[in-house]
Amino acid sequence: MKIKPLITALAIIIVTSLWIGSGYFTKPSQTSEAPADKQSEVQEDFIVRYIESKASDFSDTLKIIGKTEPNNLLELRFETNGTIKKIHTEKGEYVDSGSVICELEPDDRFETFESAKSNLEDAQVKYFSREELVKAGFNSKNSLISEKSNLEQARASFKRAQIEVDRIEIVAPINGIIEDIMPDVGELATIGNVCAILVNTDLIIVSGNVSEKNVSKLAKEMPAKVKLIDGSIVDGVLTYISNVADPNTRTFSTEVTINNSGNNIKVGTTTEVYINNNILNSHLIPSSILSLSDDGNIGIKTIDDNNTVKFIEVEVTNLNNKGAYISNLPETIRVITVGQDYVKPGDKVNAVIDNINYYE
Repeated sequence: MKIKPLITALAIIIVTSLWIGSGYFTKPSQTSEAPADKQSEVQEDFIVRYIESKASDFSDTLKIIGKTEPNNLLELRFETNGTIKKIHTEKGEYVDSGSVICELEPDDRFETFESAKSNLEDAQVKYFSREELVKAGFNSKNSLISEKSNLEQARASFKRAQIEVDRIEIVAPINGIIEDIMPDVGELATIGNVCAILVNTDLIIVSGNVSEKNVSKLAKEMPAKVKLIDGSIVDGVLTYISNVADPNTRTFSTEVTINNSGNNIKVGTTTEVYINNNILNSHLIPSSILSLSDDGNIGIKTIDDNNTVKFIEVEVTNLNNKGAYISNLPETIRVITVGQDYVKPGDKVNAVIDNINYYE
């Protein structure tokens, strides 16, 4: 048996395997880490797009759908019982403050009043006479207590009788238009029944609701334009903003007051309210490029004259369909619009102007 050739062949196989495993036949790894200066060169070649933004003043118009309401709507109610003697006005009639609207039969109210008046005068005379006697020493002070009690009772009776006489007539507390007359002459009225509905429309309230997103844009006394149902536009003032949102709609109620001295504006009609929110010295940017810092602060990424990336915290003063209005920034900034998610502050990049119009 030829053992020597077999051993020789086995030795050749082992040496060949070790030679191949040593790596002399392999090329350097393509994924090996590049030197630091090479990495910087690669990052500097990264292309970002930017827009050059200049601060200016903007006007954002907020639209609110509203409804006209009267400034005052009063239900004039009877405060005593009685039979209706006379109705002094008609529906739709304009009345001045103090005008009589409804009148009850007096019954014995005037007699009761005169009797109470006489009793009061008698009680006053007796009290003052007894008081003089006490001062002169002819009567004790205790005797004056009884007369004083009688005087107070007479005063209370007189006041009640006077109130009953005053309640015979229902008068208008303000100027306005009689919207409705409820009873007829001869009917029995009881306490709480409505005599008439009085509406004052010298001022019109336009009520509406604004979303929780937009309520921060509003402030009392802001001027407003109100488009009426007939297409005409009148000036108004924002006079009320609710502090509590409706739990179902998450909206806040608002009121705009407009002048209606000619009573041309009807109550209950639909309106459109336009309120301008002036945004001063701000930048308008696409809202999509806003980002968060590691600390959770809202900001944008910009590049300086050396194309170095910076993160700047911003204050968002307004948001609408056009974009985000941001303030507390330099007059002119170069804002990264494409690629901002792939760079970090301190990186040097290849910056290219972005020609897309984001605000059309």
